[in-house]
Amino acid sequence: AVVLDITNEQIILAGGVSGGVWRSEDGGASWAKTTGAADLHSVTAIVQDTRPGKENIWYYGTGELIGNSTRSVGAPFRGDGIYKSLDGGRTWNVLPSTTTNEPASFDSPFNYVWDIVINPNSNDDEVIAAIFGGLVKSDDGGTTWNTVLGDDLLNGGFDDLNRSRGVFYTDVHVTSDGTFFASLSSVTNNNQVLSPLAGIYRSTDGDNWELIQPPSESTTLRTELGSSSGNPNLIYMVTDGASRVALGKFDNNLSVYTDLSANLPAFGGNFGDYNPQSSYDMFITAHPDDDQVVYLGGTSLYRSTDGFSTTENITWIGGYSLENDATLYENHHPDQHDIVFYPSDGNRMLSINDGGIFRTEDNMAEEVQYTSLNNGYVTTQYYTVQVSKFREDNFVTGGTQDNGTLATPSEAGETQLVLGGDGGFVASTRFGVYYYTSFQNARMFRVTLNDQQQLTSFTRIDPIGGGQTPTQGYLFINPYVLDPNNQNRMYLAGGNFVWRNNNLSQIPSGSQEKTAVNWTRIGPTIIREGSISALDVSASTPNVMYYGSSVGRVSRVQNAHTDVPQVDPLNGLAGVNFPDGANVSSISIDPVNVNNVMVTFSNYQIPSIFFTEDGGSTFTDVSGNLEENSDGSGNGPAVRWSEVVPLQDGTYQYYVATSIGLFSTTALNGSGTVWTQEGANTIGNVATTMVDYRRSDGKIAVATHGNGLYLSQIPNVEPNPTDTQVEEVTILNSFPNPFTDNITVQFGLPETDFVTLRIYDMQGQLMTIPFDGLSFEGINELFWDGTNSTGSRLADGIYLVRLSYRDQNVVKRIILSRQ
Repeated sequence: AVVLDITNEQIILAGGVSGGVWRSEDGGASWAKTTGAADLHSVTAIVQDTRPGKENIWYYGTGELIGNSTRSVGAPFRGDGIYKSLDGGRTWNVLPSTTTNEPASFDSPFNYVWDIVINPNSNDDEVIAAIFGGLVKSDDGGTTWNTVLGDDLLNGGFDDLNRSRGVFYTDVHVTSDGTFFASLSSVTNNNQVLSPLAGIYRSTDGDNWELIQPPSESTTLRTELGSSSGNPNLIYMVTDGASRVALGKFDNNLSVYTDLSANLPAFGGNFGDYNPQSSYDMFITAHPDDDQVVYLGGTSLYRSTDGFSTTENITWIGGYSLENDATLYENHHPDQHDIVFYPSDGNRMLSINDGGIFRTEDNMAEEVQYTSLNNGYVTTQYYTVQVSKFREDNFVTGGTQDNGTLATPSEAGETQLVLGGDGGFVASTRFGVYYYTSFQNARMFRVTLNDQQQLTSFTRIDPIGGGQTPTQGYLFINPYVLDPNNQNRMYLAGGNFVWRNNNLSQIPSGSQEKTAVNWTRIGPTIIREGSISALDVSASTPNVMYYGSSVGRVSRVQNAHTDVPQVDPLNGLAGVNFPDGANVSSISIDPVNVNNVMVTFSNYQIPSIFFTEDGGSTFTDVSGNLEENSDGSGNGPAVRWSEVVPLQDGTYQYYVATSIGLFSTTALNGSGTVWTQEGANTIGNVATTMVDYRRSDGKIAVATHGNGLYLSQIPNVEPNPTDTQVEEVTILNSFPNPFTDNITVQFGLPETDFVTLRIYDMQGQLMTIPFDGLSFEGINELFWDGTNSTGSRLADGIYLVRLSYRDQNVVKRIILSRQ
């Protein structure tokens, strides 16, 4: 949501759906957040009272109802009313008439505000809000409200509006002469019931409404309305329907509707056609100086110079690039939400989308040029974060909503895009060189970066066959973890199984396809319902892993690195009192004591944090004061992540990332545990999704889903133990030997460097080179499947394994026997 201050167009107010309100006084060159740290940071609509003498009055609405990525499983991130400012948007207070302060409950139609407008022709402070259910109006600046269109849910007596049949999508638009237009969807909050109130409405006073256009089909979703300030009598509208998108215009003088749907942008390919993404990104408006110049936003931005009366004069001017592929339009971004014209020059405008705020000096150019105004406008929504585990690295990486995986220097420096899409989990090794990134649905890559954190190489690494069970697929943001005792070994949440890769370095570079190299599905980890949602691996006791699911099941695995792991389900044990069916959002194993494990659950109205000191035989609820009531009921926050941090004096620091900020404690004491908010005046109440720290120096990073990343330092952390020292390259073991299908070559390196593994027959003829790449200081494993360089199976017999490292070579005899 973005508005130019009518008193000074250098003043811009902008808001993110989980990032708060930001104010710029220099045209977007710099920004200051004006939402209070303790206020709700959800912003969906902003409006200024433009009447003379009233220009310091502003309102913003809260609650993103569609595409809400800030929510977690079992914990919607709802809005809670309308905020008002009396000082030009510098400070805000919630209107008491619109708030219930019950974030765990859908108990008010003000939980979701679609739009807000002011009556410019009234002497009273008339405000109209399009909210869940319909339109409500206040004649006294928000002190009281009445329903004027749609379902009256203000006094409906609903404790839970999920059970209502309220109109789902609403919109309100006021023209430059003060005429109001509104839309109501036929879709309601009940999938089986359509609203008879659907359609487009008109009002001259905001109180009395007449239907001017019925719905474009029986099932309509969101409709957006717009007009040119130069001609208030021509209204454009775009409707997302169940079977098609409808585009039209309404002549208010003649009361005539014209269907323009046949002229929707249709440039073909994967990205060229108009696409509102199930009502997530859509708007329509017209140029202030020419009502036939119409701008239409979906995933991309389009302009028509004849009011979409034909297909001949449509130009693609933003979003995805004109290459019609997944690349971006230069200095722009997909998923359009609005544009704002400058009063002094109608050809100058702001474009607002999932990439932030962009300005153009000429919106009529054949190829529109944009400049980013994200100059400290920090509303980036991080899903994940990791401090690089290589101590010499001075940066953090994280996955973000629709803005890819970013690498951000810990000190001054430019953030770099590493990988596109919706950024997912990230990982790094203690030795540097390799970094792991992912985007939606577990598409995973091994990458290398230069000193400026720019991508220098990549290869796709996710397994063929992973996450393919239809009802138990990968999560959208899907977890994986590197083994702290073997930085080439990875464990992946694969839907209904945990997958293991015993040597990621052996995956060939440069591929963009899934791979089977070294991936094994750990059969005993199968879950019968839900998807695997969290996992962690012990640093102190090798090969112990815990994993949990989206339906609340938690298991411990011993010998996780082998083909015969021991899987012990923990649910059902006498001392394990996990909430039934809740989503496991994180598992954190104490880095120095495998028996200490913290498990968190994301759902509202349940106990959220559990801790064991005996390896999972018993768990204690340590949610403490984070819950309103001891049984977890009430308005305790959603807990998304935890981190157990041992200190050098034997004490601990425990962190949890929640929907209302970051909290910590130094003492777990069951229901008496006291959690204290971290960064109350900096991070504040913004939703946090993950916290990560580096054992080598205590650097800690916190991911917020709306205000970017925060960094700090934990003093006196217990460091990593000294890595296993290897004085020279050595083949430690080859097993099984003899082997039938696959053999593991285990070796030690004194320093991280390139290694080549060659296989020879007894006559000295080279059969194949299974590996030629990087291996890490300490213990490593490589694998060979008994085939030659063409993939053909070799005959039984004795072969020589030759391992080359720098100027050293070591040889081991192995036996292939399939009999």
